[in-house]
Amino acid sequence: MNLNAHFAWAFALWASAEESRSSGNLMLAPIGYYYACFHSSYAYLNAVPGIAPSTFNRMGHQQLSNLIKQHLDDDLRKEFDEMRDLRETINYLGLGDPRGKLMVLRGHNLRFGTPKDSLSFDEMITKSRDNSRAFIVRMLDEVALLPKNAVDTFPRRGDTEGFWLDEYMQEDIYLGLMSHEMRVKTYKFVQDILS
Repeated sequence: MNLNAHFAWAFALWASAEESRSSGNLMLAPIGYYYACFHSSYAYLNAVPGIAPSTFNRMGHQQLSNLIKQHLDDDLRKEFDEMRDLRETINYLGLGDPRGKLMVLRGHNLRFGTPKDSLSFDEMITKSRDNSRAFIVRMLDEVALLPKNAVDTFPRRGDTEGFWLDEYMQEDIYLGLMSHEMRVKTYKFVQDILS
């Protein structure tokens, strides 16, 4: 159940981030994109045989990063950590001292990365979006490789029958959390990513 609940939440966060991005609310978008990665990896790791359920109590960012490295690979862990760094850079106006933050507020560029390879604000948003979607797809692919006894139902890429959508994305999902319009957008995102 944790696997499906956290994938459903990851999908909602991604769709919410996408809505924020497309409506011009660029400060919120990277939060949703990052937490979509967080919850999709959390979902996957919940189904990995041999990880004690107590491991997931009050899961922190670094703890999840370490589990990704241990049970998936270090490259994926680096991608996860970069998503967190992108989110924090955007949401905290950079990771430097208060003078730098004030400069950003006064119209100076917010940059991410090394001076030689830095990204502009728009490039950070695009990178967050693209990397988050790719990360979720990777988690779905990893779930499909788990032993059948580890998971009974889970979102499956290529699910043309719509089983998971019908079971876990019914009309009442997210009721009270988002508008009907947002629920429809989330459903369409899940249809797209599972196809």
